[in-house]
Order: sequence, then C-alpha cells, then structure tokens
Amino acid sequence: MNLSKKLLIFFLFIIIAILWTIYFLNKDFFKLQTFFSNLEIIQNFILQNFLISIFIVILSYSFLIMCNFPFASLLSMINGFLFGTWLGGAISIVGGTIGALGVFLIAKFFFLDFIKRKFLNKYSYIENYFNKNDLELMILIRIVPGTPFFLQNLILAGLGANNKKFFYTTLIGLAPWSFIFGSIGQGLEEIFVNETELSFSLIAQPEYLIPIGFIAFLIIMIILFKKKFKK
Repeated sequence: MNLSKKLLIFFLFIIIAILWTIYFLNKDFFKLQTFFSNLEIIQNFILQNFLISIFIVILSYSFLIMCNFPFASLLSMINGFLFGTWLGGAISIVGGTIGALGVFLIAKFFFLDFIKRKFLNKYSYIENYFNKNDLELMILIRIVPGTPFFLQNLILAGLGANNKKFFYTTLIGLAPWSFIFGSIGQGLEEIFVNETELSFSLIAQPEYLIPIGFIAFLIIMIILFKKKFKK
C-alpha cells in the first residue's frame, strides 16, 4: 500500500474516531426524548424547507451508515414519522444506498486484500457461490436478516462485486426493511410514550415479516429452479 493510501486511511479513521467520541460524550442528545422535545421546531422547519429537509436527512442517513453508527434503524423510523411510510421509506432507501456505496467503495479501494485474506479465504464457498450467482447473493444478503449491514458491505467489497450491480441490488434489497421501519415510525410517538424498548420484536409481526418472507421465498425458489435447469 502506497503512502497516499495510508494517509487517506489515517484521515478516515481520525474522522470516524472523532464522530464516535462526540457520540459517546453526548449520548443524551441522540435519544428519542431529545427528538420529541424539539419536534415542533423540526416539523416547522420541514414545512418551510421541505426539499432541503429531505436532502439533509438523506445526507445525514448516508453519513451515519458510512460511520456505522448504532441508531440508523431508529432514524428510519423517524423518517417514517416525519415524512410518512412511503416517502420516509424512500428517503431511507436512498440514504442507506448512498452510505452503503460509500463503505463499499472505500473498502474495495483500501481493504480488498485485507478482507480477502482475513475473511473470504476461510469461507471460499461464499466466493465460489458469488462467482456463479452474484445478483442472487447480493439481493439475498440484503433481505434475509442476520448479517450486520456494515459487514454486508465489507463482504461484497471483498468479493469484488460490480459497482453498478451493488448499487441496484442495494436499492432493491433495502426497500422491504425501509418501508417496514417507516411504517413502524408512524407509531413512534406511542412507542416513546409507552417507553417500548426498540428491538427486533417490533417488526416480528405477521404484517411485516410476511412480505419479507415472501420475497425471500421467491428468491430461494429462483435459485433452486435455476440449479435444477442447469442439471
């Protein structure tokens, strides 16, 4: 790795370290209580600056994804609360895709060899499957829960995924979750008042899991039938 790359990596780590330090020193600012105590100001700003507000939220969301901040899903719900399920979900999709693409490109440019050496070499079957079914794996890894979003981007970077395919499959794969979190966000104030803990149980409801399960089922069936026809 040449000197310019090392300097860029150092600069990126410094920025991320500063942001995480600010977060840990000001955790109270990032709580729902702070959001609802300033809700009237936020809503008035959105009414007066609608398009600018959307741009700010998309930029903030993508930046949080790039820095792997822990409350991106909460911001998805806030998007649904402020902008409605569909527009809020669309904002989360765009912001999430931009942030994921940022992580992907940085990892692909700076850490490709490191990811391959430390992770993919141990799981060569993933790379073999990817080489034969790249689009299927890229969509499936987004829709099926389990692998952290940040790690998904690193894995796909290590696999050397095509940039355009990564972008489009991320847009598609984020859609179900973004609209679900946006829908949950419609009841965010009730969640806050009742002090409901934000966890996977909030989306472990039939009306949310059935659409995701159906999409995952379709993808799995496509994979199985594709293999059957190849024989």
